[in-house]
Amino acid sequence: MKKTIALVSAILLLLTGCSSSETKTVEGNVTGQGAPITTEGESENVINLSMSVVRSLNPIFNTDETVNNVFSLMYEKLINIGSDGKAEPNIAESWSFNDEGNVLTLNLRNDVCFSDGSSLTAYDVAYSLKTIDRAEASYYKNCSNNIKTWSVSSDYSMTVTFYNDGGNNIYYLSFPVISRTLYGGDYAVDSDSPNTALTNGLYRFDSLAEAKQLSLVASLNCFKGMAEVEKVMVTMTKDRSTQINLFSQGISDLLPADETELAGQSTAVGVNKTNYVTNIYDFIGFNFNNNIFGDRNIRQAIAYSVDQDSIIESVYLGNAEKAYSPISSSSWLYDKNVYGYDYDIQTAKMLLEQSGWRFRTSSSVRENTDGGKLSATILVNKENNERNQIAQIIADSLKVLGFEISIDSVDYETYKQRVESGSFDILVGSWTLSPVNDFSFMFETGNNSIGYSSEKMDEYIKNCNTAVTDEQMTEAYGKFQKYVSQELPYISLVFRQSSVYSSQRLQGDIIPARYNVFNGIKNVTVK
Repeated sequence: MKKTIALVSAILLLLTGCSSSETKTVEGNVTGQGAPITTEGESENVINLSMSVVRSLNPIFNTDETVNNVFSLMYEKLINIGSDGKAEPNIAESWSFNDEGNVLTLNLRNDVCFSDGSSLTAYDVAYSLKTIDRAEASYYKNCSNNIKTWSVSSDYSMTVTFYNDGGNNIYYLSFPVISRTLYGGDYAVDSDSPNTALTNGLYRFDSLAEAKQLSLVASLNCFKGMAEVEKVMVTMTKDRSTQINLFSQGISDLLPADETELAGQSTAVGVNKTNYVTNIYDFIGFNFNNNIFGDRNIRQAIAYSVDQDSIIESVYLGNAEKAYSPISSSSWLYDKNVYGYDYDIQTAKMLLEQSGWRFRTSSSVRENTDGGKLSATILVNKENNERNQIAQIIADSLKVLGFEISIDSVDYETYKQRVESGSFDILVGSWTLSPVNDFSFMFETGNNSIGYSSEKMDEYIKNCNTAVTDEQMTEAYGKFQKYVSQELPYISLVFRQSSVYSSQRLQGDIIPARYNVFNGIKNVTVK
C-alpha cells in the first residue's frame, strides 16, 4: 500500500513540477516527497553514515563539521565552490557584478523545489540571509558579516551589496537556502526550530529519533536528479572516536577522516580511500623584528635547506601537497610559473656567505663581521606532533648551515600569546584558509603577526582583493604569488590532504573536494 501511494505521488509531482502554493505545516515524521519506502527486509539499498548529535535540523544553526557534511545531502547552497576553488552556479544560475565588485545582481534557477514541491524563490534566499545575520552562531556567519544589504527584485532575481569591493565577494553566497514558510516570521529562530525539515537537496527528511538517528530518503524533485541509493541512515554520536569505531567495525559506509585518526584502527576488508587537498596550509614564519630575518638572503637560504619532499613523506606520510605559496596548485588562481626552492644545501651556504655570515671563531656557528652569532629559536606548540617533527628537521638542517639553533616547544596558549606578541624568531604554524583568498592577515603592513612590512606587497594584496573579472583576478594573484616567492615572508610547506574512506558495500566513485566531501554520492550504488 505504501508503494502505491508513493508511486501516485511521484507521478503527480513529475507532471506538475514545483508548486507555487504556500507550504502548510508539516506533521508526523515524514516531510514531502521521496523515493518509495520499502518494507523492512525488502531492500539493502541504504548508505549508513555517522555524525555528531544535531541540535537543529536547520543547517544555518549548525556549527559542527560532521553535521554540515550530512546536511550537504539535504540542502543545496546558493552557489557552490568547485574542487579548484572557483565559484560555480548552483541554485543561482548566473550573476554579474558592477565595475567595483561591491554590488551583485543574482539570477536563480526557476526549477528548484523544496521537498514538499513548493518553489524555492529569491524570498527564501533573503530569508536565509536574514536568519544567518540574526543567528548567534552559525557555520555561515562570515557570509552575512560581509554583506551590507540585499533586496529581492522578483521571484528569481535579487541584488546583494557588500561592504568591500572585489569579485571574491561571490564566495559569501555559499550558504544553504531554507524555506521561509516552514519556519515563519521574518527569520528563523534557533529555539523554535522544529524536529522536521523541508529540504532541496538530493535527500529529503524522513524521520528523526532525537540524539540517536536521522533517516533520509532520496528526493524525486531535486533539480540535480535522483540519487541511486534510496535511503541514508545517519547514526548520531557524542564523540569523534565513536564515529571512527562505527566505520572500523563496518557499521557505517563513509567516513571523512585524516589518516592519523585511523592509526591503530583495524578496518573492514575492501575499504577504499580517496584523498583530497584541504585548505589547511602549513608554513614556516619569520620574525621581521629580528634583524637576521630582515635579510632576504637568510630567508632564501633557510628555504633551500628545507627538504619538503622528505617532510611530506616522513612527517605527513605522503598525505600532503607541496606548497609554493598560500594558493594551492589545485586552485584556479595558481600560477604554474611560480618557482619554489628545491632542496639545495650548497646554494643555501652560498647565500649565507654573500650576506657576510661566515665561520670566523668557530667551525660550527657562523658569525657576521661584528662577531654576532647566527642564532635563532624555533617556536612550536608541544601538542602538535607534526610541528614538533618539522621543527626538529629544520633545526638539524640549520645546524648544518652553521646556525646556533634551539627549539622552544610550549603549550598552545603560550604559543598563541608569543606569536601575537612577536616573541619568537622562527615559528612553525598553520592556517585554515578561506575560499575568499584574502591574504591581508598574512602580509599586509600592520595587519600580520610577523612584523612584515612592504608597500609593494600591500599594493599586490589590494589588487587581488579589488579584482572583479576572472582575467583581473588571475593576473593580480599571479603577480602576488611571484612576489611572495621572491620575498619569502613565509616558507610555504604544504597543503594537508584528508581522505574519505568508503566500505566495500559501495560501488562508484566518491570524488571528495575540500568544500564537498561527499561529492559523487548521487551516482554511488550499493552492492
